[in-house]
Amino acid sequence: MPVVSLTHTYVAGLQARPPSDRIEVWDERTPGLCLRIGPNGNGAWSFRYRPKSGKGYQRITLGRLADLTLADARERAARHRVAVADGGDPQLELKARQSAAESVLTFDALAQRYLDEYAKPNKASWKNDEGYLRRPRAAWGKRAAASITRRDAILLLDGIKKTAPISANRCQTVLVTLFNWAVEDQHLEVNPIAGLKKRAKETAKDRVLTDAELRVLWHALGGQGATRDVGDALRFLLLVGQRPGEVAGLVRAELHDLDKPEAARWEIPAARMKARRTHAVPLAPKAVEILQSAIERRQADGDGQRVFASRFVARDSLARHSLSQAVRRVIASLEVDGPDQDAVASLQAEPPTPHDFRRTVATGLGRLGIPREDRKAVLAHVEDDVHARHYDQYERLKEKRAALDTWANHVSAVVEARV
Repeated sequence: MPVVSLTHTYVAGLQARPPSDRIEVWDERTPGLCLRIGPNGNGAWSFRYRPKSGKGYQRITLGRLADLTLADARERAARHRVAVADGGDPQLELKARQSAAESVLTFDALAQRYLDEYAKPNKASWKNDEGYLRRPRAAWGKRAAASITRRDAILLLDGIKKTAPISANRCQTVLVTLFNWAVEDQHLEVNPIAGLKKRAKETAKDRVLTDAELRVLWHALGGQGATRDVGDALRFLLLVGQRPGEVAGLVRAELHDLDKPEAARWEIPAARMKARRTHAVPLAPKAVEILQSAIERRQADGDGQRVFASRFVARDSLARHSLSQAVRRVIASLEVDGPDQDAVASLQAEPPTPHDFRRTVATGLGRLGIPREDRKAVLAHVEDDVHARHYDQYERLKEKRAALDTWANHVSAVVEARV
């Protein structure tokens, strides 16, 4: 029973040159963490502990070596160590959950547990998951979750596909995530749709605004009255390139040093970021101008926190779908005559979405010669590697500011150009 300070290289070596008999290797760095590996190279992580109740040593399986990295296994073991220190018994609790799940776990209950225990804590887009689960919950809600078959899923998804092919694919993605989570937490034995091909074919989205289209939309978004805030939010999105939901949910507490051109920035909290990492976005003067105008309107209305107001007073910020609706409405109202008639025609023939605005910024930065690393930093695209685990929201802040200043200057030149 060797005790080793495990490393990724050591574990990979065991897989490449498996032992002649099954062995157990214990991690020196994480007491209780054990790797069992056999002659075929297959292995499993487990955690051994002694509960405070006085029982002898207990062991709980953490997952297969093929599914969990050393870092993942250490993280799970650490969570169990905390639970044991607080008087918990992970193995006993697991058996209780399995027993309860076998007797009462309906699909509706499983879906709600997935949302509460996984989606909400881990996904900024959890409301999308909730929406895509409505059809499955309506169809299977009262059935035992373990009774859902592959054929059930195919029939449901093909029904959605008839009117909304892309939604069928998104629904399938959420179901796969839900069932994988349920298997990992041992609510279910298997994922009934593992490996199921997407029900509808999709082509990669590559819609990017031309400079002429950008100019047309920028001027069309400069509305007044109730539409002013939505238009400003979309203009702001065209300058910063962040996700539409992040722009719609902007509140004043996230803004810093707007009166200092060299330091003005928007700090998006981890809870609102897809990657669950705080992200700092430097703000060019043109972006600050939009924000200050919106804030002045809020102050005049006695509204303290919101930046872009919703017409629904009860909301703290704009709804994400308000941006999509505004883009469709503005494009539909464009006049086809005039110097930019070709751009208007292309906008109406292939209407962009707010997410296409983000893609336009990314593509535009590349066209302006901004290095790939800086473009990724602006968009908060962080690689999932050991360096990403130590991501600093202020990393490459100077480079991000230079990139967004360059893009804002380009937008100014485009929208002010005479046609």
